[in-house]
Amino acid sequence: MPKLERNEMQTLLQTVGESFPHRACNTCECFLGYLAQLRIDSDSAAKGLFIPFKVERKEMHKCLGCDPCPPGELYAGYMLKKQKSTLITL
Repeated sequence: MPKLERNEMQTLLQTVGESFPHRACNTCECFLGYLAQLRIDSDSAAKGLFIPFKVERKEMHKCLGCDPCPPGELYAGYMLKKQKSTLITL
């Protein structure tokens, strides 16, 4: 899968930010895990987009158990899409 460009990354970050059911979502491991994966998959031009999401380690917390968990679902959907794009069919 090619690196995600800045405009793609902006869309993904906006979508997840708008999906938060609670203010605490921006420090939840569900969101932060997704954010870390997006940062890994982004091109160098998009790296600056992650600065506003940086949180202190002491502010991070485990999953609150939200059902549904929009950031977790977006993360899972992203990983499935990524996995499908890298599958080799014979």
